[in-house]
Amino acid sequence: MAPRSRTKSWPLGLALVALGATACSKSPDVAKRPNILLITVDTLRADHLQPYGYQRPTSPQLAELAQGAMVFEDAQSTAPWTLPSLASLVTGLPAAAHGCRSFYSSLAPSYSTLAEQLLAGGYDTAAVVSHVFLGRPYGLHQGFVHFDDELVLELTRSDQAISSKAVSDKGLAYLDAKAAAGGDEPWFLWLHYFDPHSVYQAHPDQVGTFGTKRPMDLYDGEVAFTDRHIGRILDGLGGLGLTDDTVVVFTSDHGEEFQDHGGLDHGHTLHEELLHLPLIIRVPGEDPGRHAGMVRIIDVPATILDLATLPAAPESFGQSLRPLIEGRAGPDLPPAIAELDRNTYRDQISLTTTETKVILNRQTGKPELYDRVGDRSEQHNLAPAKQAETQALLEELAILQQAAVDVAARHTDRVDQNLGTPEIENLSGLGYVDDKE
Repeated sequence: MAPRSRTKSWPLGLALVALGATACSKSPDVAKRPNILLITVDTLRADHLQPYGYQRPTSPQLAELAQGAMVFEDAQSTAPWTLPSLASLVTGLPAAAHGCRSFYSSLAPSYSTLAEQLLAGGYDTAAVVSHVFLGRPYGLHQGFVHFDDELVLELTRSDQAISSKAVSDKGLAYLDAKAAAGGDEPWFLWLHYFDPHSVYQAHPDQVGTFGTKRPMDLYDGEVAFTDRHIGRILDGLGGLGLTDDTVVVFTSDHGEEFQDHGGLDHGHTLHEELLHLPLIIRVPGEDPGRHAGMVRIIDVPATILDLATLPAAPESFGQSLRPLIEGRAGPDLPPAIAELDRNTYRDQISLTTTETKVILNRQTGKPELYDRVGDRSEQHNLAPAKQAETQALLEELAILQQAAVDVAARHTDRVDQNLGTPEIENLSGLGYVDDKE
């Protein structure tokens, strides 16, 4: 396991002195590695972005990024809510393996994270976070030398706050500090944007484009507002001359439902609108393209580490997508597994391939089967008519899930959080009901 660092919470722009002190201490091999910019946006449906065919102008900045990048058209999450999904993003593990399946959970220190792997490989590691599940009690800060959780600490009702500008301001301050410090030390910067999460806020400069008649109108305005501030970061890279030295990875944690299956928000089903993620990876010098086959959020850390010429974490279930980015034959990926295991009435698990998806309600024992080629929106349950195929997929799912459970069993240092009333009320404001109901 990679060595841990003592994370610092001072604003990233104030890291200049420390950065300058370490900038020239790395080996020539480290100097050749690219910088890594990881951008994640909370609650972002892939099909509400222009690079994924959306007709509304929600994402011109991301559309421009996609023109020079590999766009993965079918990236799948491990969960329909933030904590397990982002824990998968930093560990390369499904939810049953890393154990962050409840909002009382915390990632155990014994897990090896992406930031820890990069830190051990000579990277300066930094993050700006804006979601309570990225606060220190949840453990995803492991491996970050510079960890700015000021927005989490300040926002007691983050569902009613607007934070994209602050996230970009802090990110730009870090980039400016790195440029001013000079040297060849590569860096890893993770920026997590929160604004598309409900409660959706009306942004005056977006209302005229999207309106306010439906929740979806406000949501699209939130996406466009966040896209604009992401554009500031991408422009900042260019202004500092860092574009040609920086890999940019853009993705989300989960989607959002707008009555696709009779509900709203997220965290309640394992359907396409909640598990389908955008994934856009721009690698300097590589030709742009699109990949239609299914890939997984757990493949992202392995891909980043491969692009940094570093090995994946020993326990990672993910595989590098670098061959696909470079126009070569890609890995033979296992199916994606996802689960929702927060309480007794939301206990589901799924297995997804490019062609097929099966969802099992573990309380009722009833399965659902969908043809993802002819019914991508998952409206027609084929399980009653295709019982043999359904059963075969459920058996494969059980094998993959057991492998994940076996990993979790090796990590005996995980301790659940003891949340108080203020924390529970804050999570309720975000739409999360008590897991222990």
